[in-house]
Amino acid sequence: MKAVITGITGLRNRGVEALVVPTIEQLQQRHPDLAISVLTKTPDYDHLRLQTYQAEVINDSLRRPPQSRLGKIRAKLTQLRSTGSSHHTAIKERLQSASIVIASGGDVFSSDYGALPRHLQPLEIALDAGVPVMFLAQSIGPFKRQDEIDTWRKVALRSKLITVREEISYNYLTKDLKLSPHLVKHTADPAFLLAPPPPETIAKMLNFYGIDRDRPTIALGISQGITRYANCNYDHHLKAWYEVIQRLLDELKAQVILIPHVQEIAANNNDCILATNLMRLLAFNPHVRVASADHTASEFKGLISACDMVIAERMHAAIAGLSTGVCTVAVGYSIKAEGIMTNLLGATSLQSGLLIPIQQFLDPVASYTAIRTAWEQRQDVSAQLHQVLPQTKQASASNFDMIAGILS
Repeated sequence: MKAVITGITGLRNRGVEALVVPTIEQLQQRHPDLAISVLTKTPDYDHLRLQTYQAEVINDSLRRPPQSRLGKIRAKLTQLRSTGSSHHTAIKERLQSASIVIASGGDVFSSDYGALPRHLQPLEIALDAGVPVMFLAQSIGPFKRQDEIDTWRKVALRSKLITVREEISYNYLTKDLKLSPHLVKHTADPAFLLAPPPPETIAKMLNFYGIDRDRPTIALGISQGITRYANCNYDHHLKAWYEVIQRLLDELKAQVILIPHVQEIAANNNDCILATNLMRLLAFNPHVRVASADHTASEFKGLISACDMVIAERMHAAIAGLSTGVCTVAVGYSIKAEGIMTNLLGATSLQSGLLIPIQQFLDPVASYTAIRTAWEQRQDVSAQLHQVLPQTKQASASNFDMIAGILS
């Protein structure tokens, strides 16, 4: 049997790695002989990350489907001139011969990133060949245009299973888009199953970064890309973080560790750049450190698990905190933050300072007030998380029980 995982933009984004690694592990636990291929935009880097799992890494070089009439004419002319590269043919053959195609990616099926046709294309190839397709633990929509709804829904109705990782997406699909509850299931993100390193390794990493265990420690999952997705000013965002960090240092006497969870080659989505800009503004304050090594998603999760609180713009940096029982404040721009936070901590999380919309975060007074509220109840939040986490991890594992049912 063979499985192909799609929707992978690359493991330089540790949130993507936090999805892919547990997915491979869970599939292999249930089907040790299952051959797994991962279609990715960064095959050279991802091969280094996945070689221990014996997963095949394939360069996802399928051409983006043309949207305009002129583009479709050009594509047809190109097809007449050439039968296509051998690599494109090989990708299609992988999809057409698979036992199942699994659409991962977390939130790629939305209007936020403008890549919906590209992520649907491999699924359409598989479906046309009669291969079962499932959407794995997604946050889906809400789509901004009717043509996006129609395009996604056409593929969704042909799929075998759709699992979503939060209730907002479940309600959107079953109520607004009228999909059957027999097709759509509410589960949880696979990243809840990602294992952190052993405690002794975490202790060594903390020592390497000079973290004083006698001082409060706060991890910050900063995002270089959030201003682009949320359509807000980069300098205002930088200043807001500067002022929040300064108050954490001055008022809470905390030490801060910056977590660059996404380190893509593109400058507008490399969190190391924002981390460095903040360090310069802070005059390289010795109580602020950057976890600057090429850490795995698991290692970042280990660092976050040792902190007293995490404030995260990156969703999977937030999940690293939530899944290890750390009081977590999510700074959100889409349904995924609200959906996942309210799933675990209830609808009052916004009033408790645990969920800050990005526009509110840009007001340093309002954002720090929310953060201070969360800080004062951090022990209660941690206790609540430890109470609900077993059920959440079971819901995450149920994704792979359902996949096993499809394969058998």
